[in-house]
Amino acid sequence: MLLTIRQLEILVAVADAPTFTEAAAVAGVTQPSLSETIRRAEAELGVPLFDRTTRSVTLTSEGRHVVAIAREMIRDFRRGLESIGRWSGRMRNRITIAGLPSVACAVLPAAIRGFMEACPAVDIGVHDLVHERAIAEVENGVADLALTIRPAKLGDCRFDELGADTFHLVCAPHHRLAKRRKVTWLDLAPFPFISLARTSSVRRMTDAAFVNCDIFVEPAYEVEQIPSAVALVEAGLGVSALPALTLTMVRGANVVSKPLDNPLMQRRIGVVTLAGRTLPSHVAAFVETLRHSFADAAPK
Repeated sequence: MLLTIRQLEILVAVADAPTFTEAAAVAGVTQPSLSETIRRAEAELGVPLFDRTTRSVTLTSEGRHVVAIAREMIRDFRRGLESIGRWSGRMRNRITIAGLPSVACAVLPAAIRGFMEACPAVDIGVHDLVHERAIAEVENGVADLALTIRPAKLGDCRFDELGADTFHLVCAPHHRLAKRRKVTWLDLAPFPFISLARTSSVRRMTDAAFVNCDIFVEPAYEVEQIPSAVALVEAGLGVSALPALTLTMVRGANVVSKPLDNPLMQRRIGVVTLAGRTLPSHVAAFVETLRHSFADAAPK
């Protein structure tokens, strides 16, 4: 059944007016167009809606029922449009960010604080998610941008790099490697290694570093979360290798970190947005704030 809101409005106008001429004037259409709309509606519904005489137009019993429903549909439609208008007004002053937790923890707080001082009318929402889900939120229009590592495949997205996040040795203060001026990946081989789960992008990079050194390291412990890995290191149960920005998540932990070399392993961190679309001015301004915040957060 194909009746448009406009057709329903015309039916209501005819029901409320004593003649077709007056109904056409109220509806803003010509009388022939109004008559054609009624004919199509009656054909679509399969029932007569109006009894017509040369002097008046009156509703049939079926017509009264249809017009009552039409009034409700028009009212609901207008309320829906008003709701959309209010929502779109809010969205014009809102930024939703999907962020990799380890990066969001290091970069977002300062960026949001600085941006809100300059633009207090803008609302900011944060979704801290694993990399794949952060990208999906951008692709699905849930988030305006994702703060994460460079995707293996960009698809419909673009990636604007903010900088690099270098891997560091993380060990207890009393550990033998804590006194070394320089540490390589090969130096980690003799010690129990605390690793993140295989699904983690960090794990993929640590595995790649060991392969590059032509050594095999079987993790002594394998955990899902950065704080869990650091807690095991703090207890003296082994060493780990983590991107420097992740250590923001465990401020105060009694551990030592040192840059790892040979090979130099870095995560490329940036902003993912939909390709081919111009960012709203307030979102673009926030990206610039992120750029400065990342520069301040990156290890010197």
